[in-house]
Amino acid sequence: MVRTQFVLELFALQIAIGDAFGPSGRRPAPAFTSFIQQYNREYREGSDEYDHRRAIYEKRVNEADQLNLRPRRLWTAGINHLTDWTDEELRRLRGWKGVAGPRVGTVSRHSAAMSLRQTARASPLPEEISWAHLNATSSIRNQGSCGSCWAIASVLSLEANNEIHQKNGRTFSAQELVNCVPNNHHCGGSGGCDGATVELALDYALKYGLSDNADTPYAGVDLKCSKDLSLLGGVGGTDDLEKIVAAGVHSASENSQGPSAFGLVGWERLPENRYEPLMRAVVEHGPVAVSVSATAWSSYMQGIFDHCDTDAVIDHAVTLIGYGKDDDLKEKFWLIQNSWGSDWGEHGHIRILRRDSDETECGVDHQPDVGTGCDGGPTQVPVCGMCGILYDSVVPHFAKVE
Repeated sequence: MVRTQFVLELFALQIAIGDAFGPSGRRPAPAFTSFIQQYNREYREGSDEYDHRRAIYEKRVNEADQLNLRPRRLWTAGINHLTDWTDEELRRLRGWKGVAGPRVGTVSRHSAAMSLRQTARASPLPEEISWAHLNATSSIRNQGSCGSCWAIASVLSLEANNEIHQKNGRTFSAQELVNCVPNNHHCGGSGGCDGATVELALDYALKYGLSDNADTPYAGVDLKCSKDLSLLGGVGGTDDLEKIVAAGVHSASENSQGPSAFGLVGWERLPENRYEPLMRAVVEHGPVAVSVSATAWSSYMQGIFDHCDTDAVIDHAVTLIGYGKDDDLKEKFWLIQNSWGSDWGEHGHIRILRRDSDETECGVDHQPDVGTGCDGGPTQVPVCGMCGILYDSVVPHFAKVE
């Protein structure tokens, strides 16, 4: 198999990391004093906060050591800028809580474009693909302490697919999504830094357009929306919710701003818990915004992550930019770009275990109110694939420029 350039770069990175950690994949963690210097913490030695953060740090270091003692492990845990964060701070960092809501059918606002639900007579899929070479994916975002992962995943999928199909380097503002996307039914939180959904974000971009990042740069806090949304009618209202949460293609209406502004003609929520449609979306469209359970991700350093519970609580939005196989680990993976900065994971990425049987590797999210709920949604939802990666996937549709 011919490796993509990104996989080659990851392999070189793994060698470097392996050399640093030794044959066991472990090395002594830095002292807390060294850690706070490296990450510019301002804790005052002898203060209650210093002692509290040190206790958290030492607990996380011990947990990482125990994870690295597992036999036949596929990934390495380590120390990063999240090691002294509290559980509550990490929950806010994930900050996305999905779209489980009332279901009223399978497809909303039919489009003339082919839905990725249709796989009959479909072309063979490649064994691997990576969109890591795009300009859009070259910059690793850091959401900070704002629970804006849903907005950043939306923007990255928009920028990447726009680059592929419109062939330009336009950027999109995650901050405008944080400021402006209404969330009347509390899908994924109360909106902004408290969480929302990719579906709401893409519906907003399709209806109202979305400014360039330079015009509304990311601040990582909730700010006032500068647009008058009443001109076109609200997003996420009572009439919209059932349509927005439905699987299928959501096409632009006559008054939508997305098509004329930047060629966005619709977006698609892929069928839940299906393996091939997700792969096909990455191949035929480009990077896809996906939902995952990221509770155990904070200590990830490198390798293929396989440490999510089967009954995963979906609580984070990220961008799937490819898939492939690691010939050394002899395992397949999904390639994910995260929004926790470039010093987390494999230069801001994580590879998640991918199995051809992922559609049958399922559990139940028993806490949709914590992770995947809109008001009035179901009390539990099935989730399949490692970290529930097949559950909720969304891809924008752009008009193609030849």
